[in-house]
Amino acid sequence: MKKNLLYTLLVASLFYLSACEKVIQVDLPAGKSLPYIDAWINDQPGIQTIKFLNAANYLDNSNPAPITGAQITLTDLTAAKTYTFTYSNGAYNYDAGAAAIGVVNHVYKLGILYSGQQFEATDTLKRVTAIDSIHVQYKTASGGEKEGFYAKLFATDIAGAPDYYWIRTYKNGAQDYNVSDMFSIDGAFNEDLTDGFLFIPPFRDGITDDDHPYVKGDVVRVVLRSLSKGSHEFWFRASQQLENGGLFAKVLENVPANMKNVQPGGTAKIYGWFGTSAQTEQSKTIQ
Repeated sequence: MKKNLLYTLLVASLFYLSACEKVIQVDLPAGKSLPYIDAWINDQPGIQTIKFLNAANYLDNSNPAPITGAQITLTDLTAAKTYTFTYSNGAYNYDAGAAAIGVVNHVYKLGILYSGQQFEATDTLKRVTAIDSIHVQYKTASGGEKEGFYAKLFATDIAGAPDYYWIRTYKNGAQDYNVSDMFSIDGAFNEDLTDGFLFIPPFRDGITDDDHPYVKGDVVRVVLRSLSKGSHEFWFRASQQLENGGLFAKVLENVPANMKNVQPGGTAKIYGWFGTSAQTEQSKTIQ
């Protein structure tokens, strides 16, 4: 009798709560457009691209609109060379041809003249280690692992100083969004833990998603990029925000920007980050 009474009360409570449910339409203000950059210069030949965009509103599903009419220059402060970027097809570009803009250990300054105000940021292009190899192992379904091919990255940190790395995986010519970008210090997670040794297993195994192992014929491409300490901090905090969630989610915060308004009396802001990187890569076809 007591169980029946409790069951009746529970059902009645759920009915009451559902009956009280009301959809509320919230009219949120559009807010101001926030200009931001996606500006990464590397040591590879060919076209270097800088995106200068207006951030879309939180509830807006449209793509961010490019900002035209800005004047964007990149200055190699070490070599005293300046490169002027021109706007085309939604971005600002400079074609270095068979040469390369980026040189290891050179300091670069990005300058943007926008709405009558001057903005600047600097970054140092750091060294990067080579990828030793990509190993592939076939596994049958067992212990929660799915059947398929599992790729592993083998790379050795350069000894002698802290090195910051950005690892991105591509599958069949496109970025593999099943695999998150990884950010490492000396092939590990923190400074002063290791120096000059193989990347530890979380990074070694991180180029394969356990729920989406590779199949025969897939082409795995891993790009390893260097980062300055500031750029590593930016990416680390940005990735935390992108993956934030769950029971222990942190309070959202603004990821820092490094574009500074150097115009006397200027108050406008440009968000995003300007960074430089040396780059190495290796590909493997699953046989």
